[in-house]
Amino acid sequence: MQIYLIGFMGTGKTTTGRKLSKLTGKKLLDTDELIVEQEGRSISQIFAEDGEAGFREIETGVFKKLSTEEKEYIISCGGGAPLRETNVSYMKKNGVVIRLTATAETVYERVKNNTSRPLLKSPDPMQRIVSLMGEREEAYSSAADITIKTDGKTPDQVASEILSTLTK
Repeated sequence: MQIYLIGFMGTGKTTTGRKLSKLTGKKLLDTDELIVEQEGRSISQIFAEDGEAGFREIETGVFKKLSTEEKEYIISCGGGAPLRETNVSYMKKNGVVIRLTATAETVYERVKNNTSRPLLKSPDPMQRIVSLMGEREEAYSSAADITIKTDGKTPDQVASEILSTLTK
């Protein structure tokens, strides 16, 4: 069974994924890293050259491939991945979908100095975060099998909470 970590940027998917990987012995895969490796371009380049729609097509191809994997992985998903029902169906085919959440303020604090996030290139990044979180709420909540709040918790605490929830 794959463990898919979904949620908005800055909710701790990759960091928590690293901790889960150490605790479970499962390899961590990051869908954005897989896309960069496959395409030979950065996420920013893909967005600039192909637009968000082009990026999402590439992303869906990655989920299709992951849905056929025999090996078990921890998979940190790009923030927009659950927006496509096709991606969610691929995730649910062979895994459990765990949504990580955080407030807009927490997200902003975690990502404000990261210049590699194309969706935050905005005159008012905080307003952009609030807006995007609102737009994505329904997709995230309907995709999730389990939801874990990450505000005020260390990645170790979040990973432990995930494992205890999975073993119940």
